[in-house]
Amino acid sequence: MSAGEKKNVTIKDLAIASGVSIATVSRVLNKIQGCCSAETEARIRQIAEEMGYAPNVMARSLVTRKTGLVAVLIPDIHYYFFQEFYFGLEEYFNRHGIHPILCTTLQSQEKEKEYIQSMTNGLVDGMIISTLNSEENNEEILKLKEKNFPLVLLERYGQDIESCCNVRLDNSKASEMAVDYLCQMGHRKIAFVGGPRDAYNSRLRYQGYLNGLEKNGLAADEKLIVCADYQYEKSVAETKKLAESQEFTALIAANDLMCVGACKALAKLKKKIPQDISVVGLDNTAYLELYQPSLTAVSFRALEMGKCAAKCVKKQIDGEILKKKEYSFMPAIKIGKSSRIL
Repeated sequence: MSAGEKKNVTIKDLAIASGVSIATVSRVLNKIQGCCSAETEARIRQIAEEMGYAPNVMARSLVTRKTGLVAVLIPDIHYYFFQEFYFGLEEYFNRHGIHPILCTTLQSQEKEKEYIQSMTNGLVDGMIISTLNSEENNEEILKLKEKNFPLVLLERYGQDIESCCNVRLDNSKASEMAVDYLCQMGHRKIAFVGGPRDAYNSRLRYQGYLNGLEKNGLAADEKLIVCADYQYEKSVAETKKLAESQEFTALIAANDLMCVGACKALAKLKKKIPQDISVVGLDNTAYLELYQPSLTAVSFRALEMGKCAAKCVKKQIDGEILKKKEYSFMPAIKIGKSSRIL
């Protein structure tokens, strides 16, 4: 070894410096509870930090047959919901020594298939696979299920995947709650800016809107319904055309990006919120919290869903059998200043 080279610190080095066995050091570094006293654990961790110890992930994986990695497949990082979802699962993983690998499928079935096939052959210990927000094919997911590969789905639907662990939002209830709220404030002409027609959760949100109208004695008006594919720019264009051609007193946008886009379109037309039109968004993320006036929104609880998905995949990695397969989150409305009583 040359004078300029630095020796890698091993677990054996830490054991000698700490005055404990190699096994004890290993258990502490792998966050196994109850292997020693709190004082000993704290001393080992302090010595590891002082000596600059860095775990050899490859070596550890050869012994444990685990990499400590979980792949997380989402359709598009621009959707703030998925950012918050990722923050939630990362918070949980950080406490358990697991590292998530973020993979963006770009709403492509082919790209999703590539990720699944390339990463589940020893690279990762588990996988969390989100909706594509477009047409989906669950064939690769079913192959993983047959292999008992640790797997959690987010917002995926279909009878073929009912046996998989699935974390979902009650999408229909979310838009129904938005309609109920606006009707309670006296609104009767409520427009709806929906998501892509081939995304199952989008269809559920649209159905919830229809359910809400029917429950409140209102007939659906196709002229007040537009599709903006969960996209900001398309929402601006579609809402502008809608507001120029139709009269309505309130608007519901089926996700946060479209809600901000709708507000932008109304501002271009010199329509004030909520004086001229009340606005309610679905998915209460930072986009809506930062907007002025603060927007009334139905929260999707993305952080909690992320923690739930992370916990479920870890249990499977640890060899536990999940007693519960489906986790459905009930949305909650958060009142802002973007709506008013007629």
